[in-house]
Amino acid sequence: MGFSTIYLRSFKFDRAIDPQHAKTLLEFRDTRHEDEAGNPGVDGKPPAYYCQWIPTKDRMGLEWDKNEKFYCGEQWLAYLIERFIKPWGYTLNGESPWYIDDHDDAGILRVADDVVSQVYRDILTVKDQYGEYDLY
Repeated sequence: MGFSTIYLRSFKFDRAIDPQHAKTLLEFRDTRHEDEAGNPGVDGKPPAYYCQWIPTKDRMGLEWDKNEKFYCGEQWLAYLIERFIKPWGYTLNGESPWYIDDHDDAGILRVADDVVSQVYRDILTVKDQYGEYDLY
């Protein structure tokens, strides 16, 4: 049994991303990422099997795809920025409150000019300030 990290806000690009770039990110999300031995996160590879950050419908941002069992969101965001977003010439900014119910973990994931950081917060404080998402 796994857990799900709930991200409550999207991040914003400095301008709408090209439709082909959005398509590439969606295809990347649908790909299982692993090395030859079947393990993710090895030797600079993606941090987990699946990336669940996707472009928003208006292509102005990046958001959680709302599917369960999203792991390594901070690492995935940094990976996408280095591998796709910066090379394509975009800049990402914003912050997303997050929480994990089963673990009582919570915090704010921030991106400032493509630099990812995170601060941990009390889960009740995050839910009180930003609300909750009904996963089911």
